[in-house]
Amino acid sequence: MKKDMSKQLLSRRATLRLLGAAGASALVGLSGGRLIERLPVGRRGLSAEASAASCVVRPQLTEGPYFVDEKLNRSDIRTDPTTGALRPGVPLILNFNVSAVSGSSCVPLPNAYVDVWHCDALGTYSDVAGARGQKFLRGYQVTDSSGAAQFTTIYPGWYSGRAVHIHFKIRLFAGSQKTYEFTSQFFFPDSINNQVYTKSPYNTKGNADTSNSRDGIYNGGGSQLLLTPTASGQGYAATLDISLEGITITPSTPPQILNATVSGKQLLVLGENFDSGVKLLMDGVKQKKTFPDDANPTSLLIARKSGNKITPGQTIMLQVRNSDGQESNEFSFTRPVA
Repeated sequence: MKKDMSKQLLSRRATLRLLGAAGASALVGLSGGRLIERLPVGRRGLSAEASAASCVVRPQLTEGPYFVDEKLNRSDIRTDPTTGALRPGVPLILNFNVSAVSGSSCVPLPNAYVDVWHCDALGTYSDVAGARGQKFLRGYQVTDSSGAAQFTTIYPGWYSGRAVHIHFKIRLFAGSQKTYEFTSQFFFPDSINNQVYTKSPYNTKGNADTSNSRDGIYNGGGSQLLLTPTASGQGYAATLDISLEGITITPSTPPQILNATVSGKQLLVLGENFDSGVKLLMDGVKQKKTFPDDANPTSLLIARKSGNKITPGQTIMLQVRNSDGQESNEFSFTRPVA
């Protein structure tokens, strides 16, 4: 993994030196907002008939002392990324469906950064006192074109004075600038907590000493953020359908290819307005193993093995397609003859 990342970094530097940096366009204008939970409307977005009446305002709750912006883009947050050690506990799948109130309806919100963090089965948080330097049970995902993000984690444990909970944060960015932030936490039914805590390793600590009704933060609106986990395999799954109010959604700008270069096995495509789900087409064929560059996600796309497919002197046609279906210009690229 470290080898791949170093290649990525060298390729990016080479590209920016050869081609120059391209500007990134902001896709979403934002203002302050509140959390809204939709009535159940299915896994992927709302129907065209959905109205503002189906969106119910939910409260923002305190961040607490344990948020650390680790910048860990990953779906499975159970491990410590340095050691690979898996945190033990009952498996839990968390599904987020994020949308925004727009006019009289709620619409899916793509490219939202959803952070999740919580304690382990025995009530310990990573990267704070007692577990400094570790990063288990932390990570973020970027919502897809339908506003969906998913995490694989474990059922959280508890610590004295707090009901069982998981923290989350939703942020949006224009380039590297944060333009919106919403922070809250959700809770679990006491009855399911008690069932889970009969299992190892939770049973070494016993049941939580604070029920939902005795938790001050829960009593500030947590009942509106109470999940209903369902049995799934050896663990549970839960879905939170949420919508943010106060977001001005403007039509997205089509992506544009400005230039390209080959670096080793990689084809590097420089442009503007790439989204997190952008795909590369080469002579009309979708390329595998392509991903936006971490440091320049809206302006640099890396096709890890596509450089090998282009011989010196060969001309190919490049095009990119964002997750919302918008396609770029067709760009004619000729690989230089060494």
